Amino acid sequence: MDYSLTFARHFSRLLWLLLNDGAAVDEQKSALRALVQISKDGPVTFTSADWRLAVNGTPLPEALTGVQDLSAQMIGHAVTELAFDRDASPADVLGVARILASEAVPGDGGKAVQQRLAALGAKTTRVTVKPLEMTPRGVAPTQPAAASGASSAGQPQRKSGGGVVMGEDSGSFLMFAAKKNPTGTLDDSFRKLDETKSVSLTTRLLDEMVTLAENANREGRADQVSDAFHGMVDREIRTTEPDLKRAYAMAVRRMSKPTLLRAVATMLPRRKERIDDYLAVLGRAGEDGADALIEQLTMAQNASDRRVFFESLVRLNAGVQALIHMLGDARWYVARNAADLLGELVAPEAEGPLASSLKHDDDRVRRAAANALAKLGTPNAMRALHDALRDTSPQVRQQAASGLASRKGLRSSGTLIKALEEEIDPEVQFTILAALGKVATTDAVQALIKAAEPEGRFFKKKSAAYRVAAIQALGEARTSVALAALQTLMNDKEKEVKDAVFRVMVQAQQAAG
Repeated sequence: MDYSLTFARHFSRLLWLLLNDGAAVDEQKSALRALVQISKDGPVTFTSADWRLAVNGTPLPEALTGVQDLSAQMIGHAVTELAFDRDASPADVLGVARILASEAVPGDGGKAVQQRLAALGAKTTRVTVKPLEMTPRGVAPTQPAAASGASSAGQPQRKSGGGVVMGEDSGSFLMFAAKKNPTGTLDDSFRKLDETKSVSLTTRLLDEMVTLAENANREGRADQVSDAFHGMVDREIRTTEPDLKRAYAMAVRRMSKPTLLRAVATMLPRRKERIDDYLAVLGRAGEDGADALIEQLTMAQNASDRRVFFESLVRLNAGVQALIHMLGDARWYVARNAADLLGELVAPEAEGPLASSLKHDDDRVRRAAANALAKLGTPNAMRALHDALRDTSPQVRQQAASGLASRKGLRSSGTLIKALEEEIDPEVQFTILAALGKVATTDAVQALIKAAEPEGRFFKKKSAAYRVAAIQALGEARTSVALAALQTLMNDKEKEVKDAVFRVMVQAQQAAG
C-alpha cells in the first residue's frame, strides 16, 4: 500500500478518536506514533473537491474509519487542501488534527483554522482555505479564490459605520449571533427549509433542528430524532447546490453521534414501514451507523426484533467491516458477539480475522470463532478448524469437531479419527464420534465400528456411554457397512448397548420407509 494511503488511514483514525472518544489517549498516541513514522517516507497532501477526499491524488475509500469525518470537517472549516511535509513534527500533526476536530464556525471562510494554525506556529503542515464570499450591497458577488496557509490578506473586513457589508447569504453573521433555543417544531423547520435557498437561513434552521433532535432524545422521543435525522439526510441527497449541500453535510455530521444513531436504530422494529428511511440514515453514518445497529442486535430481547436488526445489518455494507473491527475489541464479550454475528452473516471476507480469533486469550471468543468458521465452510475456514481440534479448551475442541462434520471428505474424517485417538475428555470424544457419523466416509465408519466393539484396539477399556455414542453415530451414518455392524451388536452383553442398538435400528427402519 502506498505510504500516503497508510498515512491517511491513521490520520482519519486520529481525527475520529478526537471527535468521538477523547478519553482514548493511548489509541490517540498510537495513531500519532504511526503517523510520525510514516511521514518519514514523504510528503502527504489531502485535497477536498466535489465532496470527495483524495490523498496525493488518490481518492480515499469512504468506508475507512474517520474518512467521512475528515471530509466533513475539512468542508466545515472551508479547508480545500491539507499538506504535511516529509518528517512532519508530532506537534504539528496533532495540532492540526485537533484544530480540524474543533467545532467549525459557519461561514468564516477558514479564518478560525488559519488563526489557530498561526498560533500553533506550525512549520511542517499547511492549509489552503476557500475564503469567505463577501458581497457589498448593490455589487454582484464574485467567485471566491483559494487562500493558503495562515494568510488572509485581501479579504474585506466588516467596518463600523459603513464600508463593506456582508451579504445576507454569507452566513458570517452566525459568528456573532447568540444561539437561541428553537421555538418551532420539526415540521415548521422542514417547511421553511423547503421554501428557502438561503445558505445562512438553511444553516440556522438546521442548527435549530439539531437542537430539537437532541432535546427529543433526552425526552426519550426516538421517533422525533429519527424523523429529523431522515429529513436531513433525504434533503442532503436531493440538494444539488454546493453551499446548501455543505450545510446539510455539517448538520448530518453533528447528528451522527452514538446517542442519536442509537435512537434511530431502536425505531427499526417499532416502525417497520419506515425501515428504508431509517436504514438510509444508518447507512449515511457508515461504520458508526452499523455500530448502533449491531449494539441493538446484541441487546435484542425477542426473536422478532433480532430478526429485524439482523436483516437490516445484512443490508448495510458497512456492517461486516464494523464486526471485523470489533473482533479486536479488548472486551471478550464484544469480540464473541462479533464472531457470532459474522457467522450468521456468512461473511467470507471475515475468514482471516475469525481464524486469528482462534488464538484469543478467552475460550468463549475462540468457541464463537470456531462456530462462525464452520458456517463459512470455506477451505481456509476448514483448515483453521483442523488446528482448533488441538485447542486447550474442551468446549473449543467440541465446536471444531462439530464444524468439521459439515464437510464430508477424507481429510475431515482422518483429522477426526486422529483427534479421537488423542482425546481424553469424554464429552469431546462423544462429539467427535457424532461428527464421524455425519461425515460417514469408509474410514469414519470403520473407526465407529471399532469404537462400538466391546474391546477396541484404540482403548483397553471403554465405558458403556462411549460405546452407545459410537452406536448412535453408526445409526447416523446409515451405510450398509454401518447397519451390518449394528446387527452384530444386537446381542451384546451390556444392556445399555443392546437398548441403544435396538433404538437405532428401529429409527433406521422408519427412515427407510
